[in-house]
Amino acid sequence: MTILAQYIWIDGTAPSQELRGKTRVIKSGNGLLPSTEYADVADIPIEHFPEWGADGSSTNQAAGADSDIKLVPVRAVRDPFRTGGFLVLCEVFQGNGDVHETNHRARLRDALGKGAEAVEGWFGFEQEYTLMNRSDQPLGFPQNGYPGPQGPYYCAVGSNNITGRNFYEDFINATLDAGISVTGYNWEVMPGQAEVQVFGDALVAPDHLWLSRWLLHRTSESHNITVTLDPKPATGDWNGAGMHTNFSTKEMREDGGYDAIIAACEAIGKRIEEHLAVYGEGYERRLTGAHETASYSQFSYGAADRTASIRLPRQVADEGKGYLEDRRPNANACPYQVADRILRTVCGIAG
Repeated sequence: MTILAQYIWIDGTAPSQELRGKTRVIKSGNGLLPSTEYADVADIPIEHFPEWGADGSSTNQAAGADSDIKLVPVRAVRDPFRTGGFLVLCEVFQGNGDVHETNHRARLRDALGKGAEAVEGWFGFEQEYTLMNRSDQPLGFPQNGYPGPQGPYYCAVGSNNITGRNFYEDFINATLDAGISVTGYNWEVMPGQAEVQVFGDALVAPDHLWLSRWLLHRTSESHNITVTLDPKPATGDWNGAGMHTNFSTKEMREDGGYDAIIAACEAIGKRIEEHLAVYGEGYERRLTGAHETASYSQFSYGAADRTASIRLPRQVADEGKGYLEDRRPNANACPYQVADRILRTVCGIAG
């Protein structure tokens, strides 16, 4: 019996990296069972997926004269499009074995190894995305002009408010079938815009977010639409698209953790530029101080404040423990870089 494994990696496209993938045929005799045999994707043994290679000169990761890059599997989930198959997320290394400069997961692993792992950080990424038609317009926008003002589209129902429902439901089913660590989905403020929420520890959450992005694009192929993570897909009086990042440490989650949350906010506020540098291309277009954002040129935090850089949920303020929500990362930000920056800042790790 053979098993199909879709090897997926993050390329070197600038300014925002894209996903690439190719299929490897694996003989089940090596000890790997079909994905349907694993009740929990956490039990899928990554060691059964061999290293592979790719043409880095075609992914903006190598020159043609020395084009080989190495793909090292690090996480596997079920492939919802191929029964028994796997989606295999890989880190990218140079042909000589050195970490590739586009491999931001390796830097995150470095931070965890230098002390960040001890704080038991949890991340919840709120990935917003926008569905676009072939004319490069958000779904729900008329061919000429604009739809009605924002207001009725958020968490809405009905064909007068929602466009792209079939895609939305297919994507939900794909992530659930794959075993992605998802906690919720919703339609967003702008027509054609929606969100998926992914949760986990410092490696699981970013891994599963990148895999959910792959599933977004893969699902779109059957609907004759595209998905964009552009932070401002429509100019004018429309919300942008973010990747709000919820973060907590073990100390923050325990009784009396509010002091640790405030300390984290203060630490982050002292490194504004370092954070914005990895919060996604084009943040200036989105973080304007309007449309539920704080201006990128200012920093603030506050309870239940969606106009602040960092929001402390009302429940957190009332209970005196929990998590913070950094509202600045763009939809196109790399979750590895965001997690790495937050952990290094909060834990006082150099780099």
